[in-house]
Amino acid sequence: MSKKHLSIDKPKKAASWLWRLAKRGAARIGLPFVYAGVLLMGIFYFTGLTNYNLLLLLPLLLILMGIVGFVHQEKGKNDY
Repeated sequence: MSKKHLSIDKPKKAASWLWRLAKRGAARIGLPFVYAGVLLMGIFYFTGLTNYNLLLLLPLLLILMGIVGFVHQEKGKNDY
């Protein structure tokens, strides 16, 4: 029986592809992430799911990531 060795190349390629995608999309995800976070907060409020702190963490993270992305995008324009 021979042991199969895992190749590190495939996960490395996938990680680099995700990294490039994240760098390209970082400038465009600012406000959509904020909108999605606010929408999720509204949905959680109207469905009565506001008693679960872990569930409210997702919209909070989306809003914060959106703010960071938007500020990064605006600073890149040099129009502020």
